[in-house]
Amino acid sequence: MNKKILIIQLRPGLGDLCMFLPRCHEIAKANKDCKIYLLTKQNTKAEQVLKYDPYINEIIFIDKDKKKMDMLSLFKFFKTEKFYKVYSYQYGPKYLKYLFLSKISGVKTFFFYGVFKKKEDMVKKSISANEKWLNIKINDFSGKIFYPRPINKYPKSVVVGIGASGDNKRWPVENFINIILELKKLKFDKFILAGGKGEKDILKQIITQLPSFNFISLEDLNVEQCIVQISKCEIFIGNDTGFMHVSACLGLRTYCLYGDTPSNDSIYNSNIIPILPPGMDKVYHDDLAMDKITTERVLEFIKKN
Repeated sequence: MNKKILIIQLRPGLGDLCMFLPRCHEIAKANKDCKIYLLTKQNTKAEQVLKYDPYINEIIFIDKDKKKMDMLSLFKFFKTEKFYKVYSYQYGPKYLKYLFLSKISGVKTFFFYGVFKKKEDMVKKSISANEKWLNIKINDFSGKIFYPRPINKYPKSVVVGIGASGDNKRWPVENFINIILELKKLKFDKFILAGGKGEKDILKQIITQLPSFNFISLEDLNVEQCIVQISKCEIFIGNDTGFMHVSACLGLRTYCLYGDTPSNDSIYNSNIIPILPPGMDKVYHDDLAMDKITTERVLEFIKKN
C-alpha cells in the first residue's frame, strides 16, 4: 500500500457523506493496494461513520477545531503525503486551488467536475463522474456503512425521523403521531425517535401524547451511538435528513418523505423508497409540499413495500 489517493468531498452534512460514500468505495476498489485519504468537513461526522470502513484509511478535516486549513497548510499536506491521484467532487473557480496544489506537489492525475458550475442533480453527477473517471458502468446502488452486526435486533421496530434542517422540510408532528398509531396497529412495537436537540419540543409532544408507547430518543447520543441503535431496527420513516441516509446505508427499508428537498438524491441507494406528494414525480428545494403528504399515503407505501 505505497501509493496514496486523495478524495475531496467538502459538502458539509452527514447525509452528504452517505450519498458520496458509494463513489468513495468505487474509487478504492478501482485503486487496489492504494491508501485512501478523505478530505472532508467535521460536520459529516466521518470519524464516527467510517470507524469500521475497510476502504477509507485516513480522514482529514479541512475545518478541524473550527479552523479552516489555509493555503500553506494545504500545501504542506499535499507535499508531505505525495498523492498519486486526486479525485475532487467539486465545481467552480474557488476549487481550482486543489488542481494547483496537485500540480506543484507532483500529483500524477487530478479528476474534478470542472471550472463552471452547472445545474445538475448532485447524485447523478457523481455517478456519471465516476463512470467516466474510473471507466466503469455503475449498476450497484447499495451505499453501505460498515458497522458490526448487532447481536440483538429490535423486533418490529421503526426509526421515526423527526429531524430536519428547517420546518419547511419537516412533516407535521400530528402526522408523525398518526403514523405511529397506525404502525402500532401493524404490530410495530418499538419506536426510535431520531432527532437532535432542536427537536426537543417535538419529542416531548410525541411522547406526551403517546405515553404508553415504547420510545427510545436519540437526542443525547453521538452519531456512533445513534448508528448502533438504528442498526437494530427494521424500517425508517421520516424526513430527508442525515439519519435517513444512515438508515438506508445500514440496510433498513427506508421510507423518505420528500416535499421540499431533491427527491432525485434518493437514487444512490436502493434501500430508499421515496414518498412524494400526490401528483408530483419530482421534488426540489422550495417546493413547500411536506404537508401535502398524508398519513394514508405513507401507510399505503408501507403496506405495498
